[in-house]
Amino acid sequence: MAEKFVNILDAPYSRRGSYLAFAGDNYGEDVFGKNSLWLANCRSLGFNMADIQAKSGFRQLRLEAVKDGMPLACEIFTTPYEVILKTREGEIRFCIGERSLVMARGEDGLTLRVNMLPGFLSSGAVDMMDPLHRRLLSFHMSRLLLTPIAGTMSVTPAAVEIAPDANGTILLAMEDCLTDPVLRPVEDYPDYETCVASVKADFDGFCGKIMPKLPAEYEEARLQALWQTWNMIVDPDGQSDYVRPMVKMVHCIFEAAFGWQQPMQAIWLSRDPELSWQVFCSCFDFMDENGRLYDNVAFRSIPGGAGLKPPVQGWALLWLMEQGVYDGVPREERRWLLDKMIRWTEYFMNFRDKDGDGIFEYGSALETGWEDAPQYMTGFPNASPDLNAYLALQMEAIAEWGASCGMPEEERDAWRRRSQELIERITASFWDGEKWFSFNAATGERSANLNIALYTVLVLGKRLPQEIIDRSVRTIFSEGGFDTPYGLASEALSSVFFRGGFTRGSVITPAQFLMCMAFEACGYEDRAEKVARNYCRALKEHGFFHIYNALSGREDRSLTAFGERGLFWSAWTSSCYFFLADRYGK
Repeated sequence: MAEKFVNILDAPYSRRGSYLAFAGDNYGEDVFGKNSLWLANCRSLGFNMADIQAKSGFRQLRLEAVKDGMPLACEIFTTPYEVILKTREGEIRFCIGERSLVMARGEDGLTLRVNMLPGFLSSGAVDMMDPLHRRLLSFHMSRLLLTPIAGTMSVTPAAVEIAPDANGTILLAMEDCLTDPVLRPVEDYPDYETCVASVKADFDGFCGKIMPKLPAEYEEARLQALWQTWNMIVDPDGQSDYVRPMVKMVHCIFEAAFGWQQPMQAIWLSRDPELSWQVFCSCFDFMDENGRLYDNVAFRSIPGGAGLKPPVQGWALLWLMEQGVYDGVPREERRWLLDKMIRWTEYFMNFRDKDGDGIFEYGSALETGWEDAPQYMTGFPNASPDLNAYLALQMEAIAEWGASCGMPEEERDAWRRRSQELIERITASFWDGEKWFSFNAATGERSANLNIALYTVLVLGKRLPQEIIDRSVRTIFSEGGFDTPYGLASEALSSVFFRGGFTRGSVITPAQFLMCMAFEACGYEDRAEKVARNYCRALKEHGFFHIYNALSGREDRSLTAFGERGLFWSAWTSSCYFFLADRYGK
């Protein structure tokens, strides 16, 4: 029986660098006859996309197996290299053999029907008027060229069909085209086995470099986690806005690479130093004239995106430097990054310290990474300990990185002083002797809740006074605190503001990673291990969803947008899984 390596209802199926993906029906079920297979287009404009609803955006072409003119009930299976549409009469297999090429093969006498979406912007199946009468279909932000290699192609107003040849075989090439396609000879298409071998070599090579094995308890989900990350990597191709490899977050709803996720991915991918370096630098390719980094980078990105995200770049760079990951980076590239880091830090000095008191503020909820957290009910500009902690570490990172690329000693000392002075202001401004809080810089109103974002200030580690570290850790793990069997809740369980959802009490990926690394930096390795193990067990059991219910330990799909019923697996989460499982699961 065919396997279900991943369930496309949870994780649309693509490959690295491709904008083609296979998806299930938005309201499908994982049982025979209750689902359908769609070919999807992963190009987007990020949050600025006007319409990404299922019937006019992500899912574009419904693929059906047909016999004697009748669509057959099916079930959808996957391997690490193929998608299989399986019926009681046989099967049709699909492989993304090249970045812009899907090959479909059937050998059981079935017809493949490619159903087109109706709409006044659709041109139908345009006849290319070559000897094969190839057809060009509308495909959202691009077009799809259908080339019959084995079998006979026919067209109706609503669909293109390829019927089997005398041997019961079909072989169809489907090419994703941004421009008018140049028709290649049939003999220039790779055969199906070559396509599968290409995917296998690419994916297996990635796994071997990044995470060849995990501790026994977590090994069973290793390949799925690596696959989810691998299939969300985009590469520069001369057509998109991407300058370097980046890792997108979630197919469809968040079809973009987010600025503060790239440094985290650089840590998680650090066993491949070159890939890690490119991913780390990628967010700095998108900087406005004031030094602000884009929040999200999509296939086509609007400058500035939806604001910005917390400046975790310095914190991540310090860790990567400590591990020696970037020891081989040439001096010229080091200097390039240093200049970008300085501009990014100076952005906050110039634009996020409105009252000039040396304490930095978030300008909106979208900048925080914890958009609906209760502490932001006090309004904006919101001064918060986490933002200031990240900037203190970024100032320190500038000094340390600068030492490797010619920064004068007096300039390095100045950055170190700024960092130390900011750390002193953090403890004086955000710690009330019992807990961390944020405040509205204009009104002075303090937050009244307990949110884990406030406690990510612990990434400062031993730079904080020991008594503050100890008290903070006790609060986190106290009865009614943040600790659950599935990881840390984003809002304390006893808080009157606890609601679940996103950052009002759910278990979310950045909280687990940042806090595990924070506990380690504070000398509480046992707490890091406890949280990491609990979280990884939940992910192994239920999948790499970004949001988990802190009370039930099940995935929370309450966050919906753009016509989707919930989030798919996230590369933010899958990478976090294999990193935490490896680091703390031994």
